[in-house]
Amino acid sequence: MVTLAEDVFLLASDDATGRPRIATGSLDLGLGGALLLDLVLRERLAIAEDRVTVVDRTATGDPLLDAALRSVARGTSSREPDYWVRHLAAGARSAVRDRLVAAGVLADDEHKVLGVIPVHHTHQVDARIEQELVSGLRDAVVLGRPASAETAAVASLVLAMGLEQHLFPRADRRAVRRRIHEIAGDEPVGAAVKRAVGAIDAALGIGSGFDAVPER
Repeated sequence: MVTLAEDVFLLASDDATGRPRIATGSLDLGLGGALLLDLVLRERLAIAEDRVTVVDRTATGDPLLDAALRSVARGTSSREPDYWVRHLAAGARSAVRDRLVAAGVLADDEHKVLGVIPVHHTHQVDARIEQELVSGLRDAVVLGRPASAETAAVASLVLAMGLEQHLFPRADRRAVRRRIHEIAGDEPVGAAVKRAVGAIDAALGIGSGFDAVPER
């Protein structure tokens, strides 16, 4: 079973070095959003009036998602998606990476530079999941073909994290952003991720990087 968090991790990581293509803070928030959005798609959570509520406490059978579901279910009051994006982001990167290593999609590589400096990175050894993801995104975003619910969810997170410029480097960026907006619609979790990333950038004095999408 592949989760949206694993999809996001693979898309956001360089295949050879394993290093994130975006700031680690943005990746972490994207993973938190992916866990939240996955539970919405699986009808365990719902978002109404900008509040997250638990509608079904039945386990999904996936350890990552079930841990996230328990975390939300323990909440004493309904909260905005932004809160859960940040909350679920904690520890998500290492958990997702370790799971992909255990599944044989990634492999750990440890060596020493000049025989002294220890270096650790995780590189991709099975590219089939990422290739399928990129192909689906390209069909929907570049070729304009209908998008599945899963592809729309991934696209909304890609845009929120600022990852589209890395995935579609040769395409017109404004056209790509417009099309992703069309695919994602008013998906609230992606919007929450975008707000959280923007808040971090603002705190660090960095421009948000989210250009306005031109009117159609």
